Amino acid sequence: MKRWRPQLIALAILVAFIGFSYSYVRYFVRARTHAVIVFLVPGASPELLSLAQARHPNRHLPGLDQADSMAFVETQASDQLAGDTAALASFLATGEIGPANRLSLRYDGKPADTLLYQAQRRGRAVGIISSGPVTSPGVAAFFAHQPDASVSASIANQMLDSTRIDLIFGGGLEVFETERKAGRRDLLKEAEKLDYTIVFDRAGLESFPAWNTRRIVGLFAPQELPLAATEDPGAGTVRLSDLVERAIQTLAYNLLGYFLVVEHPLVANAAGQNQAELAVRQLHELDRAVDTARRYAGKNALILVYCPFSVGGFQFLESPSTGKNKKSRLPSLSWHNGPGKAGSDPTGLRTGRAAAPSAGFGWAAAYGKGSEEVHGILNPGELHAILRRQL
Repeated sequence: MKRWRPQLIALAILVAFIGFSYSYVRYFVRARTHAVIVFLVPGASPELLSLAQARHPNRHLPGLDQADSMAFVETQASDQLAGDTAALASFLATGEIGPANRLSLRYDGKPADTLLYQAQRRGRAVGIISSGPVTSPGVAAFFAHQPDASVSASIANQMLDSTRIDLIFGGGLEVFETERKAGRRDLLKEAEKLDYTIVFDRAGLESFPAWNTRRIVGLFAPQELPLAATEDPGAGTVRLSDLVERAIQTLAYNLLGYFLVVEHPLVANAAGQNQAELAVRQLHELDRAVDTARRYAGKNALILVYCPFSVGGFQFLESPSTGKNKKSRLPSLSWHNGPGKAGSDPTGLRTGRAAAPSAGFGWAAAYGKGSEEVHGILNPGELHAILRRQL
């Protein structure tokens, strides 16, 4: 009996280890959503989506058309009704209503916890992407806390001081350069000392080793990215879908998963400047990026596309059978409340006054794990709760 005792003890330890491993994989690894990806796209009204679909070569949006579920989303997130990207993004990021034009601050001035910090505490890699500056309110609401969302320098400082975001892609190089030239802080040099890889163009984006890069900053334009000026922007242009693809390839190496926020403010920017055709191309950019996220993130992911508000609306300027565009399948367009104009004006592209945001509902589309919870009429706080449950 004494001779068999060590073997029995070893067998018991082996069985216990196998049972523990099975339970860990069953209840913690397999049950955990690997990727949570949020797309924030102001200005993408349902009528603009319809137009983008009609003007797509295949009359089909392969990314946005594949949503598993959709919902209307209320636009009231602060002491004003609609059009406040900072307040609406902060409501989504924190689950709490806050003052207008503030980033993730409560009414008492104290910082509110955000999904990005919650994801970090749970061991996830975190990343932000913006087709505008990386200090834009839509992404800044997830990591910054300040009373004025327009102070870009303070937001850029918080990127390094408040958190260690693993991946930062977008425009906004001018903000970093201004801080350096003013003799305040050389943020990019500080980032390099914190083990960030710095890239500035498509070659750098494609060449860095995703499997061996712990943190990366990619700043590809002084302000906004020059996306979708045409349907074929050229080989050297960085597209939103390129940024999403490389971000997922990089963040996915984290075994505990990742949380990624993607903001595309250029739809609302184009709409606000009465550039309906450009707004459509920006939606095609968004569709490519969403389709890329679906393909690269895989099935064990929740992807949420959230439009917090619309900007104006469009109308046809000419009939395709009687106007100048006789050969065109669809007539030309204008925003019916264009910038500073009483009526439609196809030449009033940039007057310095933006078209007004709509006070109607926003919308959300969801894909993958947990998407069945996105239905009916929700508010951004309820979307926050859905995302938090998947972290």
